[in-house]
Amino acid sequence: MLGKAGNEAVRRDQKSFSFANGGKSQARKFDDAGKSNLFLAIVPERDVALQAAEIGRDVAQRHGALPKLRPHELMHVSLNAIGKYADFPDDVIFAVSAAMATVKAMPFEVTFDRVMHFASANAVVLGNPVRSEEMMDLHVQLAKEMWAVGLTFTYNPRFTPHMTLFYDQGPVPEHRLAEPITWVAREFVLIRSFIGKSEYEYIDRWPLLG
Repeated sequence: MLGKAGNEAVRRDQKSFSFANGGKSQARKFDDAGKSNLFLAIVPERDVALQAAEIGRDVAQRHGALPKLRPHELMHVSLNAIGKYADFPDDVIFAVSAAMATVKAMPFEVTFDRVMHFASANAVVLGNPVRSEEMMDLHVQLAKEMWAVGLTFTYNPRFTPHMTLFYDQGPVPEHRLAEPITWVAREFVLIRSFIGKSEYEYIDRWPLLG
Protein backbone atom coordinates (compact mmCIF):
# COMPACT_ATOMS: atom_id res chain seq x y z
CA MET A 1 0.00 0.00 0.00
CA LEU A 2 1.09 3.55 -0.62
CA GLY A 3 -0.27 5.00 2.61
CA LYS A 4 -3.03 7.18 3.99
CA ALA A 5 -3.79 10.86 3.79
CA GLY A 6 -5.28 12.45 6.88
CA ASN A 7 -3.39 10.54 9.52
CA GLU A 8 -0.27 9.67 7.51
CA ALA A 9 -0.43 6.02 8.61
CA VAL A 10 1.25 3.64 6.18
CA ARG A 11 0.40 -0.01 5.57
CA ARG A 12 3.30 -2.10 4.31
CA ASP A 13 1.88 -5.57 4.78
CA GLN A 14 0.56 -5.89 1.23
CA LYS A 15 2.04 -5.34 -2.19
CA SER A 16 1.03 -2.17 -4.02
CA PHE A 17 -1.84 -2.62 -6.41
CA SER A 18 -2.26 1.30 -5.47
CA PHE A 19 -17.20 10.64 -8.42
CA ALA A 20 -18.30 12.54 -11.56
CA ASN A 21 -20.33 15.69 -11.02
CA GLY A 22 -20.60 16.71 -7.39
CA GLY A 23 -20.95 13.78 -5.03
CA LYS A 24 -23.18 13.46 -1.99
CA SER A 25 -23.36 15.77 0.99
CA GLN A 26 -21.71 14.93 4.28
CA ALA A 27 -24.89 13.35 5.66
CA ARG A 28 -24.31 9.60 5.79
CA LYS A 29 -26.67 6.73 6.39
CA PHE A 30 -26.19 4.79 9.60
CA ASP A 31 -25.50 1.58 7.69
CA ASP A 32 -22.50 3.22 5.98
CA ALA A 33 -20.53 3.06 9.23
CA GLY A 34 -17.27 1.20 8.70
CA LYS A 35 -17.60 1.14 4.94
CA SER A 36 -15.36 2.74 2.36
CA ASN A 37 -15.56 4.02 -1.21
CA LEU A 38 -13.11 3.21 -3.97
CA PHE A 39 -12.63 5.70 -6.77
CA LEU A 40 -10.12 6.87 -9.36
CA ALA A 41 -8.88 10.44 -9.23
CA ILE A 42 -6.24 12.98 -10.09
CA VAL A 43 -4.40 14.45 -7.12
CA PRO A 44 -2.86 17.94 -7.39
CA GLU A 45 0.67 18.81 -6.42
CA ARG A 46 1.10 19.79 -2.77
CA ASP A 47 1.47 23.53 -3.41
CA VAL A 48 -1.68 23.49 -5.55
CA ALA A 49 -3.58 21.58 -2.86
CA LEU A 50 -2.48 24.12 -0.25
CA GLN A 51 -3.61 26.95 -2.53
CA ALA A 52 -7.01 25.31 -2.99
CA ALA A 53 -7.44 24.83 0.75
CA GLU A 54 -6.66 28.50 1.32
CA ILE A 55 -9.25 29.51 -1.27
CA GLY A 56 -11.78 27.34 0.55
CA ARG A 57 -11.07 29.13 3.83
CA ASP A 58 -11.38 32.56 2.20
CA VAL A 59 -14.67 31.67 0.48
CA ALA A 60 -16.16 30.28 3.69
CA GLN A 61 -15.20 33.38 5.66
CA ARG A 62 -16.51 35.81 3.04
CA HIS A 63 -19.88 34.09 2.85
CA GLY A 64 -20.30 33.45 6.55
CA ALA A 65 -20.22 29.69 6.14
CA LEU A 66 -19.10 27.41 8.94
CA PRO A 67 -18.33 24.23 7.02
CA LYS A 68 -15.90 21.44 7.63
CA LEU A 69 -13.21 22.50 5.20
CA ARG A 70 -11.48 19.84 3.14
CA PRO A 71 -7.81 19.67 4.23
CA HIS A 72 -5.17 20.06 1.55
CA GLU A 73 -4.04 16.42 1.77
CA LEU A 74 -7.52 15.27 0.68
CA MET A 75 -7.79 17.56 -2.36
CA HIS A 76 -8.48 15.62 -5.55
CA VAL A 77 -10.39 15.61 -8.83
CA SER A 78 -12.66 12.57 -9.03
CA LEU A 79 -12.64 10.63 -12.30
CA ASN A 80 -14.62 7.39 -11.89
CA ALA A 81 -16.32 5.71 -8.95
CA ILE A 82 -15.72 1.99 -8.41
CA GLY A 83 -17.97 1.12 -5.49
CA LYS A 84 -18.73 1.00 -1.79
CA TYR A 85 -17.38 -1.89 0.29
CA ALA A 86 -17.60 -3.09 3.87
CA ASP A 87 -14.20 -4.82 3.72
CA PHE A 88 -11.03 -4.43 1.70
CA PRO A 89 -12.03 -5.93 -1.69
CA ASP A 90 -8.83 -7.67 -2.81
CA ASP A 91 -10.46 -9.15 -5.90
CA VAL A 92 -11.72 -5.76 -7.04
CA ILE A 93 -8.34 -4.16 -6.39
CA PHE A 94 -6.60 -6.78 -8.53
CA ALA A 95 -9.15 -6.30 -11.32
CA VAL A 96 -8.81 -2.51 -11.24
CA SER A 97 -5.02 -2.78 -11.19
CA ALA A 98 -5.00 -5.01 -14.26
CA ALA A 99 -7.42 -2.75 -16.12
CA MET A 100 -5.69 0.53 -15.32
CA ALA A 101 -2.28 -0.81 -16.38
CA THR A 102 -3.54 -0.74 -19.98
CA VAL A 103 -4.59 2.94 -19.96
CA LYS A 104 -2.67 5.19 -22.33
CA ALA A 105 -2.95 8.95 -21.99
CA MET A 106 -0.57 11.88 -22.16
CA PRO A 107 -0.01 14.32 -19.27
CA PHE A 108 -2.33 17.31 -19.52
CA GLU A 109 -2.92 20.66 -17.90
CA VAL A 110 -5.69 21.07 -15.33
CA THR A 111 -7.02 24.60 -14.83
CA PHE A 112 -9.76 25.75 -12.48
CA ASP A 113 -10.54 29.44 -12.80
CA ARG A 114 -13.59 29.93 -10.58
CA VAL A 115 -15.53 28.94 -7.49
CA MET A 116 -18.80 27.16 -8.26
CA HIS A 117 -21.71 25.77 -6.23
CA PHE A 118 -23.21 22.37 -7.04
CA ALA A 119 -26.68 22.67 -5.52
CA SER A 120 -27.51 18.98 -5.99
CA ALA A 121 -24.60 18.03 -3.74
CA ASN A 122 -24.42 21.14 -1.54
CA ALA A 123 -20.80 21.34 -2.65
CA VAL A 124 -18.62 24.41 -3.11
CA VAL A 125 -15.96 23.55 -5.66
CA LEU A 126 -13.23 24.84 -7.90
CA GLY A 127 -14.18 24.34 -11.53
CA ASN A 128 -14.04 25.59 -15.07
CA PRO A 129 -16.96 26.17 -17.48
CA VAL A 130 -14.72 24.99 -20.32
CA ARG A 131 -14.50 21.24 -19.85
CA SER A 132 -11.11 19.62 -20.28
CA GLU A 133 -11.30 17.30 -23.27
CA GLU A 134 -8.21 15.44 -22.05
CA MET A 135 -9.85 14.72 -18.71
CA MET A 136 -13.11 13.71 -20.40
CA ASP A 137 -11.18 11.33 -22.64
CA LEU A 138 -9.50 9.82 -19.58
CA HIS A 139 -12.86 9.47 -17.82
CA VAL A 140 -14.24 7.58 -20.82
CA GLN A 141 -11.16 5.38 -21.20
CA LEU A 142 -11.22 4.37 -17.52
CA ALA A 143 -14.89 3.42 -17.84
CA LYS A 144 -14.15 1.28 -20.90
CA GLU A 145 -11.29 -0.51 -19.16
CA MET A 146 -13.43 -1.27 -16.12
CA TRP A 147 -16.19 -2.61 -18.35
CA ALA A 148 -13.65 -4.80 -20.19
CA VAL A 149 -12.71 -6.64 -16.98
CA GLY A 150 -16.29 -7.02 -15.77
CA LEU A 151 -16.33 -4.24 -13.19
CA THR A 152 -19.27 -1.93 -12.67
CA PHE A 153 -18.18 1.10 -14.61
CA THR A 154 -19.14 4.74 -14.20
CA TYR A 155 -19.59 7.04 -17.16
CA ASN A 156 -21.24 10.45 -17.14
CA PRO A 157 -21.60 12.31 -20.46
CA ARG A 158 -22.02 15.51 -18.43
CA PHE A 159 -18.90 14.80 -16.37
CA THR A 160 -17.74 18.10 -14.86
CA PRO A 161 -14.18 17.99 -13.46
CA HIS A 162 -13.96 19.86 -10.17
CA MET A 163 -12.19 19.96 -6.81
CA THR A 164 -14.42 20.13 -3.75
CA LEU A 165 -13.52 22.75 -1.13
CA PHE A 166 -16.34 22.12 1.34
CA TYR A 167 -20.02 21.22 1.64
CA ASP A 168 -22.54 23.91 2.53
CA GLN A 169 -26.27 24.24 1.96
CA GLY A 170 -26.13 28.01 1.58
CA PRO A 171 -25.68 29.23 -2.00
CA VAL A 172 -22.25 30.59 -2.86
CA PRO A 173 -22.32 32.80 -5.98
CA GLU A 174 -20.12 31.63 -8.83
CA HIS A 175 -17.12 33.91 -9.23
CA ARG A 176 -13.78 33.92 -10.98
CA LEU A 177 -10.54 33.53 -9.10
CA ALA A 178 -8.04 36.37 -9.15
CA GLU A 179 -5.53 33.78 -10.33
CA PRO A 180 -6.49 30.38 -11.77
CA ILE A 181 -5.25 27.20 -10.16
CA THR A 182 -3.22 25.25 -12.69
CA TRP A 183 -1.02 22.17 -12.69
CA VAL A 184 -0.01 19.35 -15.02
CA ALA A 185 -1.63 15.99 -14.29
CA ARG A 186 1.05 13.31 -14.72
CA GLU A 187 -0.71 10.36 -13.06
CA PHE A 188 -4.03 9.12 -11.74
CA VAL A 189 -4.59 7.20 -8.52
CA LEU A 190 -6.86 4.68 -6.85
CA ILE A 191 -8.20 6.01 -3.56
CA ARG A 192 -10.02 4.33 -0.72
CA SER A 193 -12.15 6.85 1.19
CA PHE A 194 -13.30 5.84 4.66
CA ILE A 195 -16.93 6.94 4.99
CA GLY A 196 -17.52 9.39 7.82
CA LYS A 197 -13.81 10.03 8.33
CA SER A 198 -11.40 12.56 6.83
CA GLU A 199 -9.10 9.77 5.78
CA TYR A 200 -7.99 8.49 2.38
CA GLU A 201 -5.81 5.51 1.57
CA TYR A 202 -3.86 5.79 -1.67
CA ILE A 203 -3.76 2.25 -2.98
CA ASP A 204 -2.07 2.54 -6.39
CA ARG A 205 -1.07 5.05 -9.03
CA TRP A 206 -0.48 4.96 -12.77
CA PRO A 207 1.61 7.45 -14.75
CA LEU A 208 0.25 9.25 -17.78
CA LEU A 209 2.81 8.40 -20.42
CA GLY A 210 0.87 8.31 -23.69
